[in-house]
Amino acid sequence: MTRLVVGGVTLAAIAAAFLAGALAGPAFDRRTPAPVLLNTVEEGFLQDMSAHHQQAVSMAQLVDRPGVEDSIRTLARDIRIGQGGELGTMTGWLQMADRPLQNPQPMAWMTRYNASPADHHDHAHGAMPGMATDDEVAQLGSLPPAQAGIRFLRLMQRHHFGGIAMAQDFVGRVPDGLVARLAQSMISTQSKETGLIGTMLTQRGA
Repeated sequence: MTRLVVGGVTLAAIAAAFLAGALAGPAFDRRTPAPVLLNTVEEGFLQDMSAHHQQAVSMAQLVDRPGVEDSIRTLARDIRIGQGGELGTMTGWLQMADRPLQNPQPMAWMTRYNASPADHHDHAHGAMPGMATDDEVAQLGSLPPAQAGIRFLRLMQRHHFGGIAMAQDFVGRVPDGLVARLAQSMISTQSKETGLIGTMLTQRGA
C-alpha cells in the first residue's frame, strides 16, 4: 500500500502525533465550551497557528527515534503532545464555527511586522514567523541522530520565537475571549520551552 509522505513524515505519523496530543489534552482546558462565532482576526489566527503547530508536531516526530539524546526526545514528545492537543482545540473551534481550516489569505490578520497579505502567501517557504522550509524539515529526517537532535533544537527555538510573536500580536489585537486565553497559554508554554532549548544548546556548545 502506498504511503503519502509530507516533509519527510508519513501522514500516518502526523495523524498518530495529532491523536496522541488530542487524547492527552493541552495546558489550556479544552472542556471550556467552544466559541460559536469567531471574528476575522480570531479565525485567521486559529487557521495560521494550526499550520504552525502542524509543522512543530512533524519536526518533533522526526527526532523521536533511537540514537537521539533522551532529553531531546523527551522535549520533542512534550511539544508533540502539547501542540497536538492545542491543534485539536483550534480545529474543533473552526469546525464548530463552520469556518475553513486553512486560511485563504495566510497571515493577513497579523500587524506586528507591518506586512501586507501578499507578503505572507506561502507557509511552506517560511512566510510565517519561525517556520522551517521544506528542505530544512526533510534534512531533519535524514540527518544522523546526533546531528538531528541539535538541528531540531535550533529549528524549534526559531519556531517558538515565531509562534510567540504570532500569539503576542493576536493578544494585542484581541485581548479577551477564549481564543485569547489559548494564545496566552501558548505564550507561557513556548516561552518556558524556549528558555529550556537555549540552555540545552549552550550545554552542547551549539
